[in-house]
Amino acid sequence: MPLGLQTAQLNFETIKDIGQEGRNSSVFIAHDKQLDGQIVVKQIEKAKLSNPSEYYREAKILYASSHPFVVGVNYGCSDNDNIYIAMPYYKNGSLKSSMDRQHLTIREVIRYSIQFLSGLNNIHSKGLMHFDVKPDNILLSDSNEALLSDFGLAKAMDNLGFASPDKVYAKQMPPEVFANTDKTIQFDIYLAGLTIYRLLNGNNHYYAQCSFPNQAAQIKAIQTGNFPDRNAYLPHVPLKLQRVINKALNVNIKDRHKNVLELINELSDIDENLDWRYEKNGAVTTYVKDLNDRTYQIQLDSSNINNPLLSSTKTMKASGNSTKINSHSHNNLTKNNVLSKLKKALKEI
Repeated sequence: MPLGLQTAQLNFETIKDIGQEGRNSSVFIAHDKQLDGQIVVKQIEKAKLSNPSEYYREAKILYASSHPFVVGVNYGCSDNDNIYIAMPYYKNGSLKSSMDRQHLTIREVIRYSIQFLSGLNNIHSKGLMHFDVKPDNILLSDSNEALLSDFGLAKAMDNLGFASPDKVYAKQMPPEVFANTDKTIQFDIYLAGLTIYRLLNGNNHYYAQCSFPNQAAQIKAIQTGNFPDRNAYLPHVPLKLQRVINKALNVNIKDRHKNVLELINELSDIDENLDWRYEKNGAVTTYVKDLNDRTYQIQLDSSNINNPLLSSTKTMKASGNSTKINSHSHNNLTKNNVLSKLKKALKEI
């Protein structure tokens, strides 16, 4: 083979369109004809890129950001109309799809968060900002690890550590979006905090807060720290963890975490309510936790708001026998003390 530029042909067959929230491209599951395996292909129209030198920018960033918790890139190629970025296919999908199936436990949220934050710290160390951290853009590998993906909005920092995104995702905007200044890594830290907030409370809880009468109301709520509601966490989320997330979501940039490693260290220190699985069905809230040979359940029935009922049980896995935990079962609760009784049961059982 002669030395110099070589041109080769790649073939893949698109199988399924993967709908992505806030996407600025098309993403498909595809079959790689050469390697006879499934891949994910991101298709970007050349017409949407003003500068031909930008065609492979995202692929280059992915390649340069190689890390155990950053999605890799297989190759980049093009035809007359489109750029294609080929990446590994992960059957487990994204964190968004996972949290839509069921609520994550505190332990799962912390583990996934530390993993994708490690990937984010890696790209910061290489002089890049992500600008699009959200559950959709965190994929779960075949070994159930959270990998940061989608670098379509990523930008290189200047020598002073500043950069500005070309656009932002409307449902996750830091307050500084509305200031005509360059951004720092605290922009990504805010997005990471917002992502973890969603992981802890679920998307329904988050989307319920996203309804504004107009854009001005939305901007005001973000700038004043009223969106998202920093006081509206699910009962099992430890106060210590709430404070960590609220710090990342601070309206004042200087009061957020100084870097991603600081956020990782604070998350690593959480050790309360780690394994409760939350489920809401109408007026009934249920928490379940497996511990060795037994399963614990706490159930709050609020169908009668003036007399909510709290029941707690312990079930032996081998026999299936259940016993009531009297100290954390109450039928004489009021609207004023029900939350404190529930939180006490979650902490002590």
